[in-house]
Amino acid sequence: MTNRLLSLTAALMLIVAACGGTTEGTTTTGSDTTTTTQTETTVAAETPQGVLLSYSLAAGDEYSYEVDLDQHIEVSASGDASLMGDEEMPGNAVVDLTGSATFTHVVSDGPEPGTYEIHITGEFADVTVTGTVDGEPVDSDEAPDFAALDPIDLTIVVDEQGKLIQEEGDIDDPLGGLFGDLGALGSTSPAPGLDPGQFFGPLLSDDEVTVGDTWSEDIETPGLSEDSSIVTSITSTVTDLENLDGTEVFVIESQTSTSRIELDLGEFFAGMFGAFLPEGTTEAESAEFEEMLAQLKFVMTIDDTTSDSKTWFDAGAGVARQSEVTAGTIITMELNMPDEDTGEMVGFDMDMALDQVITYRLISGPTA
Repeated sequence: MTNRLLSLTAALMLIVAACGGTTEGTTTTGSDTTTTTQTETTVAAETPQGVLLSYSLAAGDEYSYEVDLDQHIEVSASGDASLMGDEEMPGNAVVDLTGSATFTHVVSDGPEPGTYEIHITGEFADVTVTGTVDGEPVDSDEAPDFAALDPIDLTIVVDEQGKLIQEEGDIDDPLGGLFGDLGALGSTSPAPGLDPGQFFGPLLSDDEVTVGDTWSEDIETPGLSEDSSIVTSITSTVTDLENLDGTEVFVIESQTSTSRIELDLGEFFAGMFGAFLPEGTTEAESAEFEEMLAQLKFVMTIDDTTSDSKTWFDAGAGVARQSEVTAGTIITMELNMPDEDTGEMVGFDMDMALDQVITYRLISGPTA
């Protein structure tokens, strides 16, 4: 799912909401390296015998999941929305959106032993939209652009513990590739629970676990600059053993938090504009250009992102049979750029709050 207004953040959105084990290592995607530090699993006394949980998939397996999405969006914006490529961007909007879909996960062998490649496809149907845009009721037959639900089509690679190693898909990057390999970094970076097209279910502990056991993991992902990083902290607990449709499952609850992300592209645009400065520029023109650069601003902030999930994991079959994910974040943008036609500086500010609940249920597959 890609909310068009969130296209600048798509490369930074994480697909995981879960946990860890007792090892320390690195995951390398392209030229970037993600460092994962796991703390020792704590074991509750006088509990049933521990079990090593792992995902058990095979090439050729195909799973279908029923997915329901309940989303609440609040937007407040001012200024020239054409800077976002959408002159119809509302000044104020409060929108609730619900939709359902059937997602298909097709499994292939991963690039390394103990990994799986999974192709995920699906499209939301029966979408209902309510709320107001600039004080006017939303047309329930047509969602606003910022609340559009796009089809899901991506390929991911995970290991037997559910760690997301790699992700490939259509990432809407309006800056023509500025984000580079951050599409892949999205596999192991923040904002968990915000994308319904994910490999749902937690990262599993490398140790045997049983009811009452807790494990934690910190994932540090490089930011856009050499001296910045994004930290995601995840804690998971086996809270119960339940009977789900005749199958005994582990109930795993996970809490995830991700540090604030600030993306300042002012220097990038300054360099881009400077590259087009013609030769023979006069002192007066250079001074005018420097004044424009001093006013230039392009800052996007993704506030601390939180996610809570509850998963019903079938240890015997090695699959998650059901999951509920609640997630939310706040995104702000501050832009001050020259108008394409007049060259005059124009600004645009936006605040968006996004909260949603996503539920998954296995409806068909080798072990359904």
